[in-house]
Amino acid sequence: MKVQKNFYVPEHHNLSAVLHTAAVCAGMLAAVVCISCRSEFSNPVIIWTSQSNFAPYTEVFNASQDKVKAVVVYKENPAALLPVDKNEPPPDIIIGTSLRTEKAIKNFRSLNYLLSSQEINKNIFYPQLLAACKRKGYTYLLPVSFNLPAVIFSSDNANLISDNYMLSMDQIRTLASSYNQKNAGNVYTQMGFAPQWNKDFLYLAAELSGADFHEKGATLVWNKEALDSAITFLRTWTSDANTSPSDEQDFSFKYLYTPSYKQVLSGRCLFSYITSDNLFSLTAEQLNKIDFRWIHKDNKIPLSEAMMTLGMYKKAKNKKGAEKFIAWFFTEAAQKSLIEHSQKMKLTTMTFGIAGGFSSLKGVNERVFPTYYNPLLANVPVATYIQPLSVQPLRWDSIKARVILPYLTDAVNAGTTANIKTIEDRLVDWSKQYY
Repeated sequence: MKVQKNFYVPEHHNLSAVLHTAAVCAGMLAAVVCISCRSEFSNPVIIWTSQSNFAPYTEVFNASQDKVKAVVVYKENPAALLPVDKNEPPPDIIIGTSLRTEKAIKNFRSLNYLLSSQEINKNIFYPQLLAACKRKGYTYLLPVSFNLPAVIFSSDNANLISDNYMLSMDQIRTLASSYNQKNAGNVYTQMGFAPQWNKDFLYLAAELSGADFHEKGATLVWNKEALDSAITFLRTWTSDANTSPSDEQDFSFKYLYTPSYKQVLSGRCLFSYITSDNLFSLTAEQLNKIDFRWIHKDNKIPLSEAMMTLGMYKKAKNKKGAEKFIAWFFTEAAQKSLIEHSQKMKLTTMTFGIAGGFSSLKGVNERVFPTYYNPLLANVPVATYIQPLSVQPLRWDSIKARVILPYLTDAVNAGTTANIKTIEDRLVDWSKQYY
């Protein structure tokens, strides 16, 4: 903004001249005040995240106003870098999926003051997700996005699915079993669904049974009885519906080598497991040929993975600027503009929704998403059904991939868990890689 330093005052019409001079001086004073205000935000807001969507999000934020600028610094696992090394410029905001761990969360400022002052309206969030970000009554993080588990099936088979919104594990098993067909040689030519076709489905079954893998201090703990119950359920599913693990594996090898949506379109299987981010990253043409149902137990739909959260770093240098970005981001209007921007830049073909998932804001999912993701017009997840996961360890992705999923796979295929390596022994082997 240019400040007018020289102005012309007529010699006659003194009153007009005085008024004109006063107006110009007032304008100059406003400009000085404006410049002074801007000096508070002279440094950009530094955002650490591995979520690529925030690069275009900061572009939209920067274009929306001229006081604060934000920049994104890519960090593969921001939570693992806390506290920040003293030789590195500290971030103002951190966004990631492992920030709720005990090691990470103590590095964030409480955001209670933003919620209590109505800078951010706490009522716009799913309350259960917001509650999952609290420690001892203080909100250190805010939920950003999440994903949910589902099964997809061909629209041609919609008449086989009587429930319109969700299916339980028992329902999936019954429907899948009735779809099975064998040829004269007693070999499966159709198989509705097998749990071991997708390792993440095995994990989902464990969580729905109450296995509840979570951190306790520096250790991983779980409900062994519930985990054993899940394994028994999965083994029984295989033996009662699909004969044996080898039959399931042979069928998968013969027929299920294509993407999940093509598997159900082939007619060879009834269901395929998928998560919401992968489901709604399909093209409109692909989505028109399939249908889906959320997977639940007792009207609770667990998150398919850790939710994305956002926090303000305790040693943030640009606290005021960070507050501006956070207050802007957590509004329905801003998130609508982010989705519109993604649509315009054709980014929705690569990533779903807000930061790769459903928004943590109820109104965005219920009013904005169905406009851009037509299948949600008939099946937006019910807010009260969404169930956040417990806090999992910092390196949970690695533990899950290298310890939990291999254990579940071995346990479901084995005759008894006594014949396989325990989770405890696998954790010891895993820890040798890091400690």
